[in-house]
Amino acid sequence: MPSDSVLEEIKSRLDIVDFISEYVHLKHAGQNWKGLCPFHTEKTPSFTVSPAKQIYHCFGCSSGGDIFSFLVKYENVSFPEAVNILAQKAGVILKASQKDAVKTGEKEILLNIHKDAVTFFQQQLTRSEKAKQYFNKRGIDIKAQKLFSLGYAPKTWDALLNYLTGKGYKADVIKKAGLVTQGTKGVYDTFRDRIMFPIYDLKGDVIAFGGRAINGDEPKYLNSPETIIFNKRKVLYGLHRAKDSIKETGYALFMEGYLDVITAHMYGFSNSVAPLGTAFTQEHGKLIKRFVEDVILVFDSDEAGRKAVKNAANILLESGLNVKILSFPDKEDPDSFLRKNGGEAFQQLLDNPLSIVDFFMQQKGDKRLIAHEALETISKAPDKVLQGHYVKMLSEKLMINEIYIREEFKKIRNLSAKGGQAAPPKPQSKTKPSEEVSLIELLLQLSDRVGEITDTLSEDDFKHALTRSVFKKIKAGAADFNELLSQCEGEEKDFLTEISLKKDSENPEKALEDCLNRMRGNKRKILLQELQNKIREAEAKKDFNLLKELQAEQQRILKR
Repeated sequence: MPSDSVLEEIKSRLDIVDFISEYVHLKHAGQNWKGLCPFHTEKTPSFTVSPAKQIYHCFGCSSGGDIFSFLVKYENVSFPEAVNILAQKAGVILKASQKDAVKTGEKEILLNIHKDAVTFFQQQLTRSEKAKQYFNKRGIDIKAQKLFSLGYAPKTWDALLNYLTGKGYKADVIKKAGLVTQGTKGVYDTFRDRIMFPIYDLKGDVIAFGGRAINGDEPKYLNSPETIIFNKRKVLYGLHRAKDSIKETGYALFMEGYLDVITAHMYGFSNSVAPLGTAFTQEHGKLIKRFVEDVILVFDSDEAGRKAVKNAANILLESGLNVKILSFPDKEDPDSFLRKNGGEAFQQLLDNPLSIVDFFMQQKGDKRLIAHEALETISKAPDKVLQGHYVKMLSEKLMINEIYIREEFKKIRNLSAKGGQAAPPKPQSKTKPSEEVSLIELLLQLSDRVGEITDTLSEDDFKHALTRSVFKKIKAGAADFNELLSQCEGEEKDFLTEISLKKDSENPEKALEDCLNRMRGNKRKILLQELQNKIREAEAKKDFNLLKELQAEQQRILKR
């Protein structure tokens, strides 16, 4: 990890207003700049960028931090990746450790192999009439083929292997990339006689491939194996192209396959993504939640599609997303519906998606079983208000007294708890004691008094976990705001950026004394209450020696 001085060097060469303006439309507002927050939906700008302090903070969703934090959250990259990206932008050369250099070198080689493989597959597509006919039949035009870098793997054993070794790559490294396989008679291409779909990460690098058989071979779809650059549980097909549109529209369209996504993009629905031939995962939910809160499931209308919707809804609801479902006519899927009926008809369906309850109400069969299945899905939502809304809606749709629906819902939740699922931890109270918040603000304003104040206070004087954690860092020596911010993460950064953008106290010395007096007074009240409880216990036990000691301690505190 680069030193603090290197991080400060990067920050000093990049202006946070100029950088964030590449992602958010900012307008000048006094000493700061404001715009609509890219991390949540809002109509009134509450996202503030401070050029003086080189930080941002949203007063709507409480997200805050510096230029590194912004890139991590917006682009969904790790902190080291953000540092590398910004270092290149700033012209700062990073010194990597030997271990990091080896790991970075391996990743770079695998990314280059995949980049060259894309070129090979695209070249083969231009030479294959069979592959061209397949795309023509599916209505995938040249523009879409180029947009998604589609290609074709020829029906040979080692065409790609020979191409890549000719580029200087060794066979064992190509095998690490998952593009060739070791067999009893040697190494051969993993993908043969397949339409090739490159899989991109959020930065726009190809990290894997999906291959679709066009001659009835099995499996129908074949994906690259997992590597150090590819984890299918954390990747959504098309997201690198869809992320901006997802933010603009305020929702994501989740589809089942590659072709559904490509067709949707062709017809203007560029907020479409899909998992990589697997069921949705919690990682997919967390990934999409970085961009939006709302998703619409656009799956096939057959039985397999309905089953997939139920599974996806359970996962995505559990991730805290608002889930709706698009209902297709019988035997239709996104790809076929768009090609037959066009974008306008598809938009009409999108304008009226089904709620979770309405989706289950479309199912045929016993009302009791439908209600039970719906309630199992509803129980996945962490929002209790949303749960209550769904329960009420279900009782109205089924015309069953809400009391009975709620009783069944409680049973299902209890069964779920007994099944070994731990109850979610109670969230830390968002209300922080005002004197603790004020003290942190004033310590940052009066940096020359930090040593004096931190000597008279302990971490135990702070009742809220967040302010206690920040004070601990200040007490350890991080009195400078930028140094403190670099040591904080998550809610700590959000808290610091929020208080740092507040107006400074006109008389900070007096405000500090008042704040300390309030904290001491609160501590005194707590001590006296604890002593009073002990005195009552001593009186009840007739322990007069202890009683005398406790009363003396009580008098000492009262005289202070």
